Amino acid sequence: MHTFTKALGTITAFFFSASIAFAQDVPKADLSVWNSTQMQPVHQFANIAIGIVFGIAVLYAVIMIAYYGIKLQGSGSDLIKSQEAKAGLKSTVVGIIITFSAIFVIGIILYVLGLIGIKQ
Repeated sequence: MHTFTKALGTITAFFFSASIAFAQDVPKADLSVWNSTQMQPVHQFANIAIGIVFGIAVLYAVIMIAYYGIKLQGSGSDLIKSQEAKAGLKSTVVGIIITFSAIFVIGIILYVLGLIGIKQ
């Protein structure tokens, strides 16, 4: 097992160093069309669509947290109902975390590509 881990580390280090060496020769993408005024309707539509989807996700999460909270309060001493409500709350929180993480990762990718961010 130790040999496999060592070999895997060696292979990973080789490909990582090779990718850095080749990345210096890769030309930059021409994003002038994306930043032009002709793309403004696309930018506006994307901003509105992302806002609507994000708003629906937050509203749904609030409704589900309230629903499972009420269900948990109403379960009393019934163990099965209590476990179902706790599982629902846990799933809702995981869904919220995934949603915010996806938006965060997309924002980072767009910032690295230079499509959004602070303009100088």
